[in-house]
Amino acid sequence: MEQRLGDGIVWLADAWRGSALTLFVTFARGIGPHELVVRLGAQPEEVLDPITLGDAERLTFDDRESARVARFGECAGWSYAVEQGWHSKAWWAHSVVSAGGVEVLHLTPKPDDPPRECWYYRDGETIGRFDIGDTPDENMAFLLPAFEDAGLLDDDVSEEFDSLSATLSALQEHFGLSLPRHEILQGRLPAAVTATVPPENLGD
Repeated sequence: MEQRLGDGIVWLADAWRGSALTLFVTFARGIGPHELVVRLGAQPEEVLDPITLGDAERLTFDDRESARVARFGECAGWSYAVEQGWHSKAWWAHSVVSAGGVEVLHLTPKPDDPPRECWYYRDGETIGRFDIGDTPDENMAFLLPAFEDAGLLDDDVSEEFDSLSATLSALQEHFGLSLPRHEILQGRLPAAVTATVPPENLGD
């Protein structure tokens, strides 16, 4: 699959805020995009033809043919999956998603239970988490320089300061993350059903 430079990830802030769009985003380094969606719940042989964001929305909300659909690809050295429907398996199945030395970063907008969250896993272990807009926990202190550069550690932050965009910018800078905005929002991407029924475990 062609690897592209993409458009960074700061644009997700507008996507999450606009039109109540829900995209659960998972990045993985150390496995390909097909293996990533299998770890997220897809059947290995059941990859759909490339579909649009609207197609995925219909499958998960309108037609109810599935509970969760992932569209996936590779960008800037990371495999990625953007899921619509129910919460991603990457929110709770940490050991499965990151087993075997794989590095995983998961961003969940949590539209029904804010605040938004960031989780980081490596080799089957949860390294750390934080609410987007807050300071990472001590296990993710390696992010603090990028957070400082993004203005997130300033004591005199104004009310107009966009902590969501700043946090995404810090993650983009530290991990080198990027996503192809046009393909995700207007184009077509390979897809797979990652849940046929709503998951029983949501973050326990």
